[in-house]
Amino acid sequence: MGSIPSGPTGDIMGVLECARRDCENIMCDRYSPEYGYICDECFEELVEAGPVDIESFMGTRRKRPVPDIDWYSHYNEIFPDR
Repeated sequence: MGSIPSGPTGDIMGVLECARRDCENIMCDRYSPEYGYICDECFEELVEAGPVDIESFMGTRRKRPVPDIDWYSHYNEIFPDR
């Protein structure tokens, strides 16, 4: 019987959990041997933060949730065109 393939951190392939504190994303494409996986949302926030200590950043919580609705449609229903 063969073994289950694992990723660079020993995770079972297909579950690439973001290493940032309290981030629940599990399908991350970006990986650093030093810091682990990071999801696109956390990576964008890191880039927007500018020069920061990456280890400290990875220990912080995400500042904004992943949008799960179409905000244009949401607000358009509240403020429709006349």
